[in-house]
Amino acid sequence: MRKKNQEYFYLLPKEELAMKVLWDTKDALSASEIADRIPNRDWPATSIQSILRNLEKKNAIRVDAITKLGKAYGRLFRPTLSANEYAAMQFGRYYQNGKPDYASMVSSLFGNTSANKEEILEALREIIKTYDKKE
Repeated sequence: MRKKNQEYFYLLPKEELAMKVLWDTKDALSASEIADRIPNRDWPATSIQSILRNLEKKNAIRVDAITKLGKAYGRLFRPTLSANEYAAMQFGRYYQNGKPDYASMVSSLFGNTSANKEEILEALREIIKTYDKKE
């Protein structure tokens, strides 16, 4: 989903709420659908338009289609990267100027999980297989 050379960006809290809605569905959604699906939203639904404009500028979302919504036409949006890709982008920014300590990173990520050790080892084996095939 993510473009190879996509620039780093940071999501503001309201932008992240909108992105979580998009990440949680396979369907392209309209602005009003996104606003309606944000849990415990305490700001006006009309604010979603400026939030979506900002997300478009950051290349976090794209217009998937233009369709008739009620009496007017509206845009349907999709994310351009997954939640995991965004998390990796945020994590990776700490290592732009230095060499990452991969062992420490993986250990930290898996150290905060309730998964059993065999599940973690199997996941790591699958990752290694994927990287071995790319070379």
